[in-house]
This record gives sequence, C-alpha cells and structure tokens, in this order.
Amino acid sequence: MADFEGNNRETLEDDFCLLEDSDLEGDVDERFYELPILSPKAKAKIPVDYNKALKYVDRKEAGLEDVLRDHALHLLPAKTLFRFKTVSRRWDHWISSPLFAHRQTTYFKNVSGLFCQVADHSPSFISFNQDAYGMPDPSLSFFPEPVKVRSSCNGLVCCQGIEDDTYYICSPVTKEWKKLPRPNLYHGAKAAVVLAFEPYVLNFNESYELVCAVTFPDYPVVYFEIYSSRSSSWRVSDTICYELDGSGLHDGGYYMKGVVYWESSSGVILAFGLRDEQYGFLPLPANDEEYGNGALAMKHGELCYIQPRYQDNVCTINIHGNMDMSLKSVINLPYDAGSTFGVCRALGFINGDILILGLGTRVVSYHVKEQKVELISQHEGGACKRYIPYVNSLVSLRHPLIRDKGLIV
Repeated sequence: MADFEGNNRETLEDDFCLLEDSDLEGDVDERFYELPILSPKAKAKIPVDYNKALKYVDRKEAGLEDVLRDHALHLLPAKTLFRFKTVSRRWDHWISSPLFAHRQTTYFKNVSGLFCQVADHSPSFISFNQDAYGMPDPSLSFFPEPVKVRSSCNGLVCCQGIEDDTYYICSPVTKEWKKLPRPNLYHGAKAAVVLAFEPYVLNFNESYELVCAVTFPDYPVVYFEIYSSRSSSWRVSDTICYELDGSGLHDGGYYMKGVVYWESSSGVILAFGLRDEQYGFLPLPANDEEYGNGALAMKHGELCYIQPRYQDNVCTINIHGNMDMSLKSVINLPYDAGSTFGVCRALGFINGDILILGLGTRVVSYHVKEQKVELISQHEGGACKRYIPYVNSLVSLRHPLIRDKGLIV
C-alpha cells in the first residue's frame, strides 16, 4: 500500500506541481494569483504540512460487527432480531433502540405469514418460516375483549371487538395497542375496512389511516369514513359513490401505494385514493366459481388479480393486471388441487414469484419458477374464512424518541 501511494505521489509530482511567483515570467493578470496554479513539468514544491495531514486520515477498517449493525440488522424480521438480542449487551442495546425499530419498520416489507381465524376461535398465525417469523402472542390475547383480525399493513394490525364492534390497532410484536373512538357512521361487524400504513424514514409517528367503505342496505350509495392517527378522530369524506350497489362489497380490501381497493359482486373493483379522496373503478375478471376465491395482490410492484379457475378437472391460476385487468399469465398447478384438497383460494404473492393458496384446510406455497408445491400449514378445526397477510416488523405505536410503558391512548 505504501509503495502504491509513493508511486502515485511521484507520478503527480512529475506531471504537476505548485508554482511560486518566481516561476512566472512576463506580465500576468492579478487574478492569476488568486488560486494555486498547476503547471506541467515544473519542479514540485510539496507543502510543508502535507505529511502531517496524512496522519489524520483514518485508515481503520470497519469491523464485521459494525457492518452488520449499519447495513444488515434492519433488513431482518422481528423474531430473528429478538434472538440476536442475546448475542451481547451491545446488540441488545442496538435492537432495543426505538430509532432502530423505526428503521427496521421502514426497510423490512416482506410478507411473513398469515393471520387466520376459524369461527368462534381466537386468531392464529401461520408463519412462512417458523425460525424467522413470529410474535410472542399469536392469539392476540392481550386485548381487553375477544377480537377478530380485520386488516393488516406493514406490521400494524387492525382488530374489531366481537362484543361491540370496537376497532383496535396493535403491533403484535410489541403487544402495544390502541382503542379507536366510535366512528360517526354505523359500520357493523362486516364493514369493508382497510388499514393503510406506509412507513418511511421521516414518519417518526408511524402515522396510519383506517378506511371504511360504508354501505346501507336500502340505498345504492357508498360513503368513505376515514380514521387518521394524526388527529385521532374519524371523519366522513365529501366524496360519495353513487354508481355502485354497495351491498355487494367484499368485507375485506387491499391497500397499495396510496390507494384502497375493494372487490364487489357487481363485477368491478372499487378504488379510493387517499391523497385526493377520489374513487374509480377497475373491471373485475369474470369468475364462474364461488365469489371470493380470487384475491388482489402485488406482483413485482404492480397491482394484479389472482383468479383460480377449474376446467376439465384441472385447476389453473389466472393472473390479471394493468388498468384493464387483462390476462397476463396462466399458472398450471401440477395436480388437481381443487378436487384433491377442496376449494382452491388465492391468498396472494410473496417475493414476486411465490403464490400462496388455500386448499381446503391447507395453506400451500407454489414456487412458480421451480414449479414446486410446499405445505405451509393445515388447520384441524376447519378452513378459515379469511387470511390476512402480515409483515413481521418492530413497528411501535409510540414515537421513537419517547420511552414509556402501558396502554397507548
């Protein structure tokens, strides 16, 4: 290294050097002296403090521990990070930092598993990787009443009380929860509610919104009521949808890039933008099968609709995309999944090319490139009605610069 620096310095000294006044000949403009002048093939005069300056250059290489802390830890799921807290006191301090939790929430976006709930049972969690993804209380028993999971987004989960339809927002990893005030409109137990949470570096408050498409049985109209964590209150949007018979809205929904989507039995997808609070429609691919077996999902950063279909006793998965929801690709399952295990339901995509399917009481993953099926879980108490994707993040409902304990109010 020293020889390399020496050779480089000699090369620079041969080609360029600093000129002094005595080296200049003839009349020269005064502005010529404002900056040091580099002239080729002149005698080099190295500044006196050049060698002293080299002493202040930090040549110490970063250790492996520092590299992991600065460039790797925040990319890992919560369960893995809790295991790493036992490495040392220093690691425990790093991972327990609220600012680190905020950073991990911002960067870790992988779908880690599914919340599901069989009728009259507590919620349960299906992990895609038992060693990496998990939480201390998958049944969410820390709530003051029995709940059902309604929506999830980037680590936050929205639940609804079974007794009086109260909404709760929680972080399953930290077991922090917040009870929301009563909405202005009546939502009911099967409200089309969607949680919208978009973590980013400057969103220290972990702000989120809960959006409900409110319908009325005797009126073909849809109202949009929004809860904002910034104001801790509900408000009814001025935007009202008159073109859709709201009685057929799916009780679930899907959030992606600032827009909330709901399937409907009217053959369209209702879209509502949170920024401008305007709505629109996308065509819903025709489905000859039971309503609700398809699913909205994100594939390679784009919205798509996954639609299982049966033909000649063979189950195929149609992937629709673009604004017209045209057919983009067809996935042929390697066996008759529907007749073997029951109704085939699309649950979503993970990592772009892994399809998650519900086959009766089983949940399987299908690796599109390898054309390989893997069993993820099987329920003993029957099939779940809904599966809610969940991201195993350290998201907290508290501000990362404020440390306190107890209920979030």
